Amino acid sequence: MRIGLSFFTFDPYLSGVEYYFLGLLRALLKLRSNDTFVLFTNQLHLLDHDLKKCPNLIPVEIRHLTSRTRRILWEHMILPRKIKEHQVDLLHCPSYICPLRRVGIPYVVTIHDTIAIDYPQFCKRTNALYYGLFMRRTISIAAGIVAVSASTRNDITRLFGVSTAKVHAIYPGIDPGFRVTRDEERLVRVKERYGLPDEFILYVGNIEPKKNIAALLAVIERLRARGVRQKMVIVGKRAWRTHTELKQIRKLEDSGDIVMTGYVPRAELPAVYQLADCFVFPSFYEGFGFPPLEAMACGVPVVASDRGALKETLGDAACLVEPDDAEGIAEGICALVKDRALRASLIDRGLDRVRQFSWTQAAQETLALYREIAGRCA
Repeated sequence: MRIGLSFFTFDPYLSGVEYYFLGLLRALLKLRSNDTFVLFTNQLHLLDHDLKKCPNLIPVEIRHLTSRTRRILWEHMILPRKIKEHQVDLLHCPSYICPLRRVGIPYVVTIHDTIAIDYPQFCKRTNALYYGLFMRRTISIAAGIVAVSASTRNDITRLFGVSTAKVHAIYPGIDPGFRVTRDEERLVRVKERYGLPDEFILYVGNIEPKKNIAALLAVIERLRARGVRQKMVIVGKRAWRTHTELKQIRKLEDSGDIVMTGYVPRAELPAVYQLADCFVFPSFYEGFGFPPLEAMACGVPVVASDRGALKETLGDAACLVEPDDAEGIAEGICALVKDRALRASLIDRGLDRVRQFSWTQAAQETLALYREIAGRCA
């Protein structure tokens, strides 16, 4: 079977959707099936050197997509023609939307969350409009839908009235680079590079409304009142509609309570996680939630929101809190910092929990879905 894959992004700061695709692609190619994968992308440089050499990968580099509008037009008007030219049997679109034109082959689409419909106030206005308009059409056109959690699958069926048989919950994996390292020199090097304190509480993610940065900042004063001396380290670059929070962050940087590193390359992120005393993630909504699981994989105890898919993916391996409850978040952090037994228990449970998220299993389940859909639509 010739399987088409589309992967387009303009943002130099990759996040969950992009890492989902790259992790899935690596795992699909490692299965060494007899299938050929035709990759349509404007980001060929993001592929590992070994991936580019895989004999069953045919990369089709798309140039001149210099704006989001051009990319959208290309995906809906030109991509259908390209998949016919390359004799693709099935197309997988890993980022919410598939082409509106049908060309006689089945489409599979991955939907990571329904935030644009359920919580448009947490989205950029253009995203809420685009996904609000096109997601329903995508769901009606697609032969199969991959949801990255059961929570997201339930949101899709609730919002769009689609049969549960059409929506398949397939968990992503956690990249193997996220693990506990004994390389002390590496840890010291990363600590010095980013000016990390000796003791700190860590947040990793975008600076945006759904991440609930305001609660994160409100926690700092409460921690000081409880005798917690750890500073807060914020790792992330992309920021929008958080002007008030950014002003407060700058004040707290000046007072020494916060260290803001900006974007940290993925290769160095595991060391940053491991150096933290605990990880905090008070997000209002997640379709899966990579950062807290990555922290667990690096041996760090986690305090996280109980909203969206986080209760499902983190289970009893994290201290789950209400994102609106700054006192509760502070209490959770305080407990993990001061209670050694609880801390050790959550670290062990976290390491066990992460083993449930395997890219190999995700690839096997996804490939099985391709085969089932191709057979049904033949």
